[in-house]
Amino acid sequence: MITLNEAEAVDIGLSSVEEKNESKVFQALDSLTGIAEDFLSENEEADAGRVILSISDIAQAAVQEGMELVTINSILALGKLAKIAAKKGYGTVLNRTMVETGKLGRTAASNSLEAGSKVAATTMMEIWNLSSPEKKDQEEIVAFSLLLRDIGSAAAVQGMEDALLNAITCLGEVGKKVASESLEDETISTILLLEEIGKLAAEKYFDKALSSVALSIEDTGKLSLKNKLHEAALQSQWALETLKVQAEEKVLTNSPIVTEMALDSFKFPGVTETGENTGKLQEIKELQKKVYSSL
Repeated sequence: MITLNEAEAVDIGLSSVEEKNESKVFQALDSLTGIAEDFLSENEEADAGRVILSISDIAQAAVQEGMELVTINSILALGKLAKIAAKKGYGTVLNRTMVETGKLGRTAASNSLEAGSKVAATTMMEIWNLSSPEKKDQEEIVAFSLLLRDIGSAAAVQGMEDALLNAITCLGEVGKKVASESLEDETISTILLLEEIGKLAAEKYFDKALSSVALSIEDTGKLSLKNKLHEAALQSQWALETLKVQAEEKVLTNSPIVTEMALDSFKFPGVTETGENTGKLQEIKELQKKVYSSL
């Protein structure tokens, strides 16, 4: 295969998407991935970041044209570059691959590319696992969770329950990880996003998805209690109470029972709502807005 230089690869990649010439798009993406790898090996972090954005631009255009194989190939390329960046200790590049993967997943879900959205969410988790939560800053964790929320929400709107379930599973894993690390604000943020997806699942009558959300919140809440994150535990209880009502209103089959059982596991003393709780919640919502506006 002919290797293209960066400018040629970007030009051919974008024009070939317009022509729906899949083989030429693959050629362009392969060239750009190789160029990014070379930049990373030469410690040219900024240049690698620029090429990653070019890969994402081509992939975003491909999603709009319904080119799912190109979308998946691009996501896997970003995952490959993330692993190299992690080994080199390039946190900025690692974060960029995560954000661009999340954006691709969101667009894929919005365009009913179910396989692409599922691969994106799974790849995001692989990128997440390349570094531990304590090595991530707060805004990075919140951004990661917001993008998973977006993938799940878009999947729900498009009626893709399997893709929604995949995003819920990933977001639930994030909740458990940050709770295990005693990162309370990040834990509360994740619970809020799970609750948001749960409400959407109820609106769409996705019983299985709503049950999955409830179980994820329960697991996160239990870990919060274990690590004395009382406000996060309280938020878990509130979220489950809200989702239980939603499940009952929609007369769903299993999720009312699942949410009820999850709530039963939160019969604990000494955790009550206070003005401080409410203030903390507002601060976290403001943080989410700030982070989301910068994505």
